[in-house]
Amino acid sequence: MKSGIESGKPPVVAAGWSETDRVAALASYAILDTPIESEFDDVVRLAAETFAAPIAVINLVSDNRQWFKAEVGIGARELPLDVSICAHAILQNDFLVVPDTRLDQRFDCNPLVHVEDGLRFYAGAILRSAVGLPIGTVCVLDREARPEGVTAHQRLVLEVLARQVMTQLELRKALVDQTLRSKELAVEVRQRADAEDALRGIEERYRLVSRATNDAIWDWDLATNHVVWNKALEAAHGHKLHDVEPSGAWWIDHIHPDDRARIDASIHVAIEGDADSWSDEYRFCRADGSYAAILDRGHIIRRGDGTAVRMIGAMLDLTERQRTRAVLAMNEERLRLATEAAEVGFWDVDTVNDVLIWPPIVKCMFGISPQVAVSMDDFYEGIHPDDRSATETAFADACDPLQRALYDVEYRTVGKEDGQLRWVAAKGRGLFDDEGRCVRVVGTAIDVTARKFAEAELLDLNNHLERRVAEAIGEREKVEEALRQSQKMEAVGQLTGGIAHDFNNMLAVIIGSLDLLGRRLGNDDARARRYVDAAADASQRAAMLTQRLLAFSRQQPLNPEILDANKLVPAMSDLLAHTLGTGIRQETVLAAGLWCTHADRNQLESAILNLAVNARDAMSDSGRLTIETHNTFIDERYAAANIGVPHGQYVMIAISDTGAGMEPEVIAKAFDPFFTTKSVGKGTGLGLSQVYGFVKQSEGHIKIYSEPGHGTTVKIYLPRFVGEIVENAVQKYSDLPRGEQNEVILVVEDEPAVRQFSIDALTELGYRVIEADGGLAALRLLDAHPEISLLFTDIVMPDINGRKLADEAARRRPNLKILYTTGYTRNAVVHNGVVDAGVELIGKPFTVEQLAAKIRAVLES
Repeated sequence: MKSGIESGKPPVVAAGWSETDRVAALASYAILDTPIESEFDDVVRLAAETFAAPIAVINLVSDNRQWFKAEVGIGARELPLDVSICAHAILQNDFLVVPDTRLDQRFDCNPLVHVEDGLRFYAGAILRSAVGLPIGTVCVLDREARPEGVTAHQRLVLEVLARQVMTQLELRKALVDQTLRSKELAVEVRQRADAEDALRGIEERYRLVSRATNDAIWDWDLATNHVVWNKALEAAHGHKLHDVEPSGAWWIDHIHPDDRARIDASIHVAIEGDADSWSDEYRFCRADGSYAAILDRGHIIRRGDGTAVRMIGAMLDLTERQRTRAVLAMNEERLRLATEAAEVGFWDVDTVNDVLIWPPIVKCMFGISPQVAVSMDDFYEGIHPDDRSATETAFADACDPLQRALYDVEYRTVGKEDGQLRWVAAKGRGLFDDEGRCVRVVGTAIDVTARKFAEAELLDLNNHLERRVAEAIGEREKVEEALRQSQKMEAVGQLTGGIAHDFNNMLAVIIGSLDLLGRRLGNDDARARRYVDAAADASQRAAMLTQRLLAFSRQQPLNPEILDANKLVPAMSDLLAHTLGTGIRQETVLAAGLWCTHADRNQLESAILNLAVNARDAMSDSGRLTIETHNTFIDERYAAANIGVPHGQYVMIAISDTGAGMEPEVIAKAFDPFFTTKSVGKGTGLGLSQVYGFVKQSEGHIKIYSEPGHGTTVKIYLPRFVGEIVENAVQKYSDLPRGEQNEVILVVEDEPAVRQFSIDALTELGYRVIEADGGLAALRLLDAHPEISLLFTDIVMPDINGRKLADEAARRRPNLKILYTTGYTRNAVVHNGVVDAGVELIGKPFTVEQLAAKIRAVLES
């Protein structure tokens, strides 16, 4: 028994849908027989490349043919329906894979299959309309069978591409609908313009009447019994607005007692019935106790079910002039309601008197409540800063009698009350008097936020589609390269470890002495101060050089803590903006539900800053820097291809730029110490080396992705932290923390110059200091001086090292505070690059400020 397709019958429909439904859905997109478009061609090219297939198409199945919006390898735009393979995917209503069409009886009679070099393999993802109805496929075909079918990645790519095609079709459909709606609105605007011309004379008379009289206007919210009066209530009747109770009861109470019951009854009959308006005459009590004869008219606003929700009216004197004004007010209200019903805001600017008229629908576009008064300042302040200049220029051109330009702009608004971002499309034109002066600008405003968001989502999807090309690297070459890298790092580690202790001791004396000298020198001798500052700066750069070498060789002491990269990265935005300059646009893409990691905060911030500076230098004066966070999993296959990278869950931080990119040979050496592509004097070549060392010391992974002319992405992978998350308490000092004379510190240091600096610094900070040149002398002093509060000891000493001294001191004095210092971290208090739990350490060299803060923190812990 052959299917409808195999027997040449045209009906192709999935279960639950009719043939008419599918054809109508396809027709609604108006896509059939349209010209070739690059957006769809890119999709089939990407599909073909992903599957390494010779044929890929976007196939739309009509009632009697299959038509290709885009194709690779076919050479035609349509084929008969009776040879369609894609039709079976629609019948199946799911992703269809046919590894070998000649082994599938559904294609026994298909002429495209059973010919020489015929179609042997098919994989297709369904194109579904907004209500889930299948209208076609995105598919790939091959003339060779693929018994293995498709991988999960290939299926995901094909399904994502199918969704992208539908996103494009839905956007086209929305744009067509928007165009039709715009045409309809244009007709309505023209009709309103005609009505405006007819009412212009009436409105002008109304404006003059409004200025000449003091008519009290009221707005009554029937649901809340809240009444809003205009200022004319005070001008006409003497009632100050701040003394008026904003309720219907206040109004009733001020009606003459003889009229009160009648007016109360008549207005409720109108409200509770089906009337559109109410009017009546009564006497109203002024603030001075006298009564005014009033003709009151109100317009009743009802919901769809007829329930009255609001009344707007005016208290008018019984004169013909005031009756005319009432008619004008009603006409204006009808015009406003008609405009709001069309979801188009009608606005009017009196440029002579600087008056802005907005209905509630336009106020809503600026995040302003309907009852709030507005001015031109509200208009300009509500526009997004990036759009304000262009909008002001367009409005000025519309008011210019020489240009009389059409005011036609789109801009973003930032809600005054709700802070919400909206998109508004506004059109209008100026009205000029006989002297050529612009007296008014009138127009319409439409909320186009939904359209703009749809366009932005589509653009974001297109911008984030990546092409991934995998290159096979021999396992032997990877192992040899990893071995060479390991040997190189070990050699640098031995070199830096050999010099770090003595070099940092020397720097400690230099930096510390310069610090103390600078504090005593003052600012009287500018030349001497300049010499001290220059020496201090050079010493700090020397210390940073040693620190970077130690970082690369993974010998720096880390103080890891539980970190949320989604908080750390935004906190650096100001620093990055200052570093990058105005020409570099910074973007941050933070993943939802990001895991925490366990790493040194300062080192991670330094790594991100290093990478951002490199990216800035690669982009010259302009470009885009993007920092992204993701949860990711390194599987065993990737770990096997990257020696030394454990598989598991990681937090990934990616820093991408749009710069010049890197050649493969540059990427291979990028992490080598002292390697740099910058000119002499522009860099040390240790920035990426330091980042590499920190990431590896944190048991993470770092990878560079780059192509010449296509920018660079550096991805940092840090292990996911699993366990209870505890916030780290950070103690900050606004001033240099000082000690008390009753706080005694024992300084133990075998280097006399370093010891003397520590003594001088602590003494200047207000502590009482006792010194020892080694561990044995220190133990004797501890026994002799029970008042000692803190032991400040070097670790690397000839007789007894600092750790053994501290253990013995703690055994004798369990409550003694202990602070270690060292210029070389391979010692008894640092293991695997991480300071032991409960150990307080300050590395050499250090400044007086650093020492003061650390001593105070240890004493108060």
